[in-house]
Amino acid sequence: MSLFKKFWNKILCYCYGRKGFSNYFVTFWRKEMLKSYKNSNVSKKQKKWAFRKGFLPYRIKQYGLTNENYKNIISDRDYFYLYPINCRYSSWIDDKLTTKYILAPFDEFLPKYYYHILEADKIFRLKDCKGDYGVSVEDVAKFIADNKKVAAKQADGTYGIGFYRIQYKNGKYCVNTNEYEYNEFLEFLQTLDNYIITEFVEQHPDIKKLNPCSVNTIRVVAINENGNNPIIPFAFMRIGTQKSGFVDNVAQGGMVAKIDVDTGRFHSAETLANHVYYEGKYHPDTNEKIEGYIPNWNVVLKGIKDICNYCPQLKWLGFDIAVTQEGFLIIEINSHQGLHKAHEYPKEVNEFLHKELKLKKTKFNIK
Repeated sequence: MSLFKKFWNKILCYCYGRKGFSNYFVTFWRKEMLKSYKNSNVSKKQKKWAFRKGFLPYRIKQYGLTNENYKNIISDRDYFYLYPINCRYSSWIDDKLTTKYILAPFDEFLPKYYYHILEADKIFRLKDCKGDYGVSVEDVAKFIADNKKVAAKQADGTYGIGFYRIQYKNGKYCVNTNEYEYNEFLEFLQTLDNYIITEFVEQHPDIKKLNPCSVNTIRVVAINENGNNPIIPFAFMRIGTQKSGFVDNVAQGGMVAKIDVDTGRFHSAETLANHVYYEGKYHPDTNEKIEGYIPNWNVVLKGIKDICNYCPQLKWLGFDIAVTQEGFLIIEINSHQGLHKAHEYPKEVNEFLHKELKLKKTKFNIK
């Protein structure tokens, strides 16, 4: 049996033999580990060490893992095992359309939602679609022509995958960087499956100047362990670049900057290359220094804590928000956010995750 097949079998045995591992994340973990095992430029010895400790091999360099510090950082395997931390209530925020209705009392913090396109012949008007518009692709095209600029995003998508900025100008429809004549645009709309047509978020000028081509979102980590005392222990900002296009995801070439939660100061920007973070004080395209204070930061903190108190069943949330001149808008809420910066998690986050891990292992009698 080849080394690769032996490794595959070990992952299968570990994941399927660990009670409480969701089917979704068994498959996800297995694929991620195998891909990383094949492609990581670390030694075989390091790969085996990472597997035994539960980390994807590239985390060794990304996190600076050693025998002395690895126990302080939640491993990929253990974090995947924790899914779903919010139990059945994850469904409240896993789908953007559901989130819109669940958080109806906080509509001021949500973008306007105009249409839901399930398929070309299954189009639904949503609550913010004002005016005499029907439910055909022609009606959607007319709505966009009248409103000039909208966004289209997958209802259950993440990582900015499948995001489109749609503009109407000079008689043509521009989808990201591609121009369409009317009939071509109708054909494009017919390809959309489970997409929401929403307001295009105009971010605060102080944030927009860093990179005007993307919405530079802020990830705000919230913990509401007991349902009535939410805390916000960690946050960071993502800034798009020419390489990342119309999204700001760091894995697609964007930048990331630290945020001091108490003050809203952002600083210490970084880029990611081959899974390793490198210092990047200035934006590579705009030459703006990535440093300053998040506008309306106190509004952000209060608004998110109010939402957490409104949904006490949700104890682990990753808010992706855009800061606007009026306050902020929620782009999405993650029920099982990624571990991009786990090595920088403060004490409160690490203690929460390890406590959850201990509780789940106890529940399933795992040592």
